Order: sequence, then structure tokens, then C-alpha cells
Amino acid sequence: MNYIELLNLFYERIQCSRVSNNGQLLYYTLLAINNKSSWSDWFSRTNVSISGMMGISEKAFMNARAELKQLGLIDFIPSKKRGECTKYHILYPTNSSTKYSTNDSTKEVQTTVQSTDINKLKQKQKSISDDIPEKTDFSDQYTTIQDLYNSVCGSYPRLVKLSEARKRAIRARLNTGYTVDDFRRLFETAEQSDFLKGKNNRNWRATFDWLISDANMAKVLDGNYENRKREAMADAPEGRSAADYYRQYMCNGDSEAGGTVPG
Repeated sequence: MNYIELLNLFYERIQCSRVSNNGQLLYYTLLAINNKSSWSDWFSRTNVSISGMMGISEKAFMNARAELKQLGLIDFIPSKKRGECTKYHILYPTNSSTKYSTNDSTKEVQTTVQSTDINKLKQKQKSISDDIPEKTDFSDQYTTIQDLYNSVCGSYPRLVKLSEARKRAIRARLNTGYTVDDFRRLFETAEQSDFLKGKNNRNWRATFDWLISDANMAKVLDGNYENRKREAMADAPEGRSAADYYRQYMCNGDSEAGGTVPG
């Protein structure tokens, strides 16, 4: 069965049974990945990579994945160790057989489309609740973000260990809508900022903890610490208004535990 046939079969499926928008998007995404994998029987991807391709949270992705498995459209083997990929398998009809039964001179033709994999799946009799974890596992994101920081931020101290406090901060950012790609942009911007790397008159430089705090992450991504903006602020003439000083204070100040930035 080729790519087009699978798409047509899925289209027919969603006409007669409800599949959520995320479930449909995930199925199309898995087909695209399997197509690039030369239609391997099993293929592997991390939760972060697939949810990132879909543009949804990992929790929404895992719910969609469980839905597709419950519908008998896919099978998967979750990773048991941190950082490992989950293995996926697309379930589809593999054989069409025609059975004949003779009653006197009458032949009754029964056409059945069967999938060995679907039959095996049904025999397991697992409910959807077995496939949805009680809480979202952010382990893949933690590892990816740590690796991104260490590879991009060469001018900063290397991040050796993610403490529980750091994991909580990362989790809080992800839960409010930030993505792994936002962390990548954060680290790239920090690496390009002379001010954050310590080229200031207070001998201060940012740290990983400072960068991932809520207010600081927003300010860095907004470009407040880009070299041009910092230079323009330093070259501003004397006699500025109170509003100018207030804006500079809001730009440089910080109220989170990540630390206070010199003005």
C-alpha cells in the first residue's frame, strides 16, 4: 500500500469516525516521517521532534498519539530511558482476501480486509488510559535545552547538571507557551550580546539561571540586550527625562530569582 492509498484510507476513516484535529495532524506527520524513512516497518523519533513539527505541546501530542493507537491506526513502543526515541509503526490493511461459501448452487462472496497488526493490538485489550501518562514528561526537552545551551553559549559557564529548580523553571516556561526553538533563539541572542557576556562597567554577566527566568527570557527575546540597543543607550545625551530613566530601569532591572541586572 502506497502513500496515496494510506491517505485515502484515512480520509474515509475520518468520514465515519471522529478523529481530533491533533490526531489527524499527527497521523499526517507520522506518514510524512515514515515516507522519508523509506517506509521502514518501524521508525524512531523523540517526542520533542514530533511535537515541534506539529507546533503543539508535548502533552497534546501524547494525547493525540494515544488516540491514534486506540483507533488502531498506529502502534508505538515508548522509550524507557531518558533521551531515547519512541518507536512507531503505521498500521494499515496488508491483505485482501475473498472467501467463498457454497450453499446449493449459490455462492456468497465475502470480502474482508484484515491487518495482522490490528488483530494483535486488539488481543492486548489495553485501554486508552494505559497510554496516557498521568503527567507530561519533559525529560526530552530538558536534555535538548541543556545541549543547546552548552553548544551555543560557548562564552558562558558550561551547564553540567540540571537541578530540580532549573527543571521547574524550564517546565514553567514551556507550560506558558515557550518552545524549544524559543530557547534556541534565547541562547543565540545571549551569545551575541556583549553586555550579557560581561562587557559592561559592572563586571557582571548573565548565567543560565538568569536567562531562563520568565522576565529575563522575555526581555532577551525582545532584543533588549542586542549590541546596537545597548550602545544606543550608552551614547544617549545627558539631561534625559524621567520617562527615559524609567524605561532604562525596566529594561535592565529584574525581579526574579535569576539575579539582578545592573542598569
